Amino acid sequence: MKTVDKAMFLLRQFSLENLEIGLNDLARATDQDKAVTRRLLLSLIKHGFIEQNPETRKYRLGHAFLSLARLREATVPMVKATQVVTQWLSAQANETVHVGIPGAVGLGTASFTLPARGNVINLQPAETYPYHSSSSGLAFLAFCSEDTRERLLKLKREKLTRFTVTDEAELREILRETRSRGFSCARNTVEIGVASVAMPFFTDGKDPAGTIAIAVPDLNLDAARQAELAALLGAAIRQLETALTGAPSSRSPASLAVQ
Repeated sequence: MKTVDKAMFLLRQFSLENLEIGLNDLARATDQDKAVTRRLLLSLIKHGFIEQNPETRKYRLGHAFLSLARLREATVPMVKATQVVTQWLSAQANETVHVGIPGAVGLGTASFTLPARGNVINLQPAETYPYHSSSSGLAFLAFCSEDTRERLLKLKREKLTRFTVTDEAELREILRETRSRGFSCARNTVEIGVASVAMPFFTDGKDPAGTIAIAVPDLNLDAARQAELAALLGAAIRQLETALTGAPSSRSPASLAVQ
């Protein structure tokens, strides 16, 4: 393995679960000699990519990543990346596509694209999509951490239409089914005549960074169309996660979508 590859592999050992790692643990994790690992660390420290905690003597990511992260965000910011994906997905599905970002009581709009045809599902960019009723919210609830899910399930659940599910036991069953198939589906629960399917995407947190949803006329969403849209969603999720982090997330349910 080349020196650069060894250094990159070493850096990949750091995560939200392992923010600081000792020399011995790094050597074991990378299957490298302790002396080799130390030389790599000293080189990375020299360039600001690793620093050592003076109290614990453990190593952590350094300040040099901050400037690179700012450059990356300036090059492909979240809104720009999501807009590129919504345009692609809307063209493929010929339907309205919406990217939601989690907030206190629902998901706000990061970007959206309407298909190039006359009869479309419109949306209000300033509108918040509730966690319990929208396909975006259900996708987020199904794949977020347990702590986040329990906190959000304590929110007041408004019955937006006669089809909106507000009963907690029924809602939990819907979330279980959503996790099982890898995407959510909602019909007439926010607006009569509108159905949608959605899937979450991940960056570097325990919870999804957001969701992508495809909205269609309810009468047009049969089993075959749902499977087709789920497959497209999976492809879009992988594109977006790659654009934002460099690779599809291992926590993403995209691989579970119907092919």
